[in-house]
Amino acid sequence: MTEHTRRRFVQLAGATTVGIAGTSATALAQSDGGGEWTAAESPTDKPLNDVVDTTEGPFAIGGGGDVVGRFDDGWQKVVEYGPQARSRPLTGVDVTDDGNAIWFVGGSGVIGEYNVATKTLTNYSAPKGKTSTWEDCAVRGTAGENERLYFVNGSGELLVGDRQDSGAVKYQKVIKPGGGSTIPGIDFHSRSNGHVCSTSQYVARSTDGGESWNQIGIEFSGTSFFDVASVGQGDVNVAAGNGIVYRYDGHRWTPHVVDDGRQSIRAVDRTPDAGVAAGDGGKVYDRISTGQWERFQTPVKTKLRGVAYGTSGVDVAVGNNGEIVERVRDGTGGDTTTETETATATESPTASGAATASPNGTETATATETATATETATATETATATSTPADGASETDGTTSGGTNATIAPADRIATLPIAPQVVENYREGIWV
Repeated sequence: MTEHTRRRFVQLAGATTVGIAGTSATALAQSDGGGEWTAAESPTDKPLNDVVDTTEGPFAIGGGGDVVGRFDDGWQKVVEYGPQARSRPLTGVDVTDDGNAIWFVGGSGVIGEYNVATKTLTNYSAPKGKTSTWEDCAVRGTAGENERLYFVNGSGELLVGDRQDSGAVKYQKVIKPGGGSTIPGIDFHSRSNGHVCSTSQYVARSTDGGESWNQIGIEFSGTSFFDVASVGQGDVNVAAGNGIVYRYDGHRWTPHVVDDGRQSIRAVDRTPDAGVAAGDGGKVYDRISTGQWERFQTPVKTKLRGVAYGTSGVDVAVGNNGEIVERVRDGTGGDTTTETETATATESPTASGAATASPNGTETATATETATATETATATETATATSTPADGASETDGTTSGGTNATIAPADRIATLPIAPQVVENYREGIWV
């Protein structure tokens, strides 16, 4: 797949280009390849919190444990109630390098994998007894072969795991890269190199696969952080409150005010040459060039929580009430002319690398949502993976040496399987050591 960060139809109302300097002016701009944002019919009215692109198209996750996918006949639920059939909210998702599987996390320690190629759902919840809410995740590697996994939670903890030759996931010792503050965003642009952002205006980078972290900012920000896009050590964006997208060039941070209304930017996804962001008020933002973003107001006014720049040519943003907005960039829609207004963004870097953005609004944003559900899980050092096809037959994959069998109760499993047998064909209990 094309190198990208974590996330890779409502009539278009207008667009605003925001640069790092300039004067206000009105111009005409053409969207790429019929790029109108339109509303899709959603299969859920629960909030959708994040979205990624895969080899089978976009998939989103959200409230009640819902996983939804975009198919030829529209969006439909792939998973309902989550991998444990306990309706825990799902908060973050990422896709493997080959695009064949998504990993997602959520409340009460929920971790799941859905292979879009084999239509297999696997439960990996509560590894090492961790049952607090996972806020986000990142994954690098090939599905089912050599994934390296990164999970962050509301306690500021990071858990790193590696897929073993046996298929089990072996986890490392839990660390706190952000000093204990909630980590709403994590993204790795390679197996070893990535970034996290925390709710305490903290951004850190790792060059050794998450084993150690160094803070790189952003002390001067004074606003909430919601998401991070890691393209390279010298190319990072942070989605923040007060309408700001922060940019890191390897030496300094620069704030770009991309929303004149100073509403929060809650999600950002990048490739080396492009990108898209989304936030409050149903607005999305195209990255035109370094430091320059184009704002699109979609007819939906809801809070958009996740966004994916589609390598297949379909961009998607998702949010409250199950809202889904899409844009097709493959050229099938023809060129569309829209009115564009150029505005000025404030950039004031200092010699030390600090920068200030003078807000003209007074928005206070909360970076995280706390799951109210609590769940006590029993931690075991090893677990057995069992595969249950849709017809109810059971197949044992194996047990680690000296381990004990640990499976979800039949009542939990049965609730998961019949949801959409044409989409979920197998259910598995994952192995972790």
